[in-house]
Amino acid sequence: MQKEFLVSVAGGLLSALMASAILLNSGVGILLGYFGLLPIIFVGFSSGLRYLAIASCFCIASLLFFSNQVQAILYFFSMVIPAILICYLVLSRRSINAEPSDGLEIGQVLAALALLGITYLLTSLAFFTDGSLNLEERIKEMLNKVFYERMQIASAVDRKLLIGTIIPYFPSLIASSWFIMILVNAFLAQKILIGMGKNIRPEVKYSLISAPNWLYWVFAFFGIISLFSRDEIEFITQNACIISAIPFFLIGLTVFNYLAKKTKAPKTVLFIFYIFLCISSWAIAICTIIGFFEEWLRLRRKYSLE
Repeated sequence: MQKEFLVSVAGGLLSALMASAILLNSGVGILLGYFGLLPIIFVGFSSGLRYLAIASCFCIASLLFFSNQVQAILYFFSMVIPAILICYLVLSRRSINAEPSDGLEIGQVLAALALLGITYLLTSLAFFTDGSLNLEERIKEMLNKVFYERMQIASAVDRKLLIGTIIPYFPSLIASSWFIMILVNAFLAQKILIGMGKNIRPEVKYSLISAPNWLYWVFAFFGIISLFSRDEIEFITQNACIISAIPFFLIGLTVFNYLAKKTKAPKTVLFIFYIFLCISSWAIAICTIIGFFEEWLRLRRKYSLE
């Protein structure tokens, strides 16, 4: 128990140190900040929720003492709460079995993160707007300032064009980046622990990820409202709908990866697929649609039987 406590304290302090490194405004600092959640999730996956709570407390206390209150609050809501949520959901199966956990378990984690992202989006209405500006206008002001001062885009025409392209989907773009960052840290923590033989939960079959039924209703709810609304309501519900679709996109990725392995040149097929994914929004949309309908198409099961 003393060993787990010391590891928890060390994990919390290391996470705070890595999170603070992002303030250095350097490539190394950004990289360390990106993986700042890894030590905390490592503690949670290896020792359980009690020690995760200890690591989280030391992390936030360190940020309050050595950094500032704003960073500590932001880190708590954007990093610590997702870590606690993930660990709570995945530690329901504690024994290390030869049989990996099913895909619905990780699907529930993805859906819960999406719902958390939507909650933060809705909460932002209260914290980042006032009576004179709506959320979209507030974001437009912020982006205009960033592009002018940080990126030195002096031309008003160029700034307007860039902002006009980004702003309709800006919250969902931020949520997607946050989503991927959380998952990367969780994936690496689990892989490290499996390699060390210290994991207290079974390995996940990522190729079989499936979404819980309630996520389809969340997606439909915000999608329908966005179709029949305007202005601020449309902006919010449209981005909420996209955030709720992130798990479907990831499921679509697993389908493509699974099917690519059935071809004669899987690496070539995947390389071409990911190239299209990087340059085409249509590829992202198709991948999301396939992930959405995989519950009924069952392509992975169909081709596994063949």
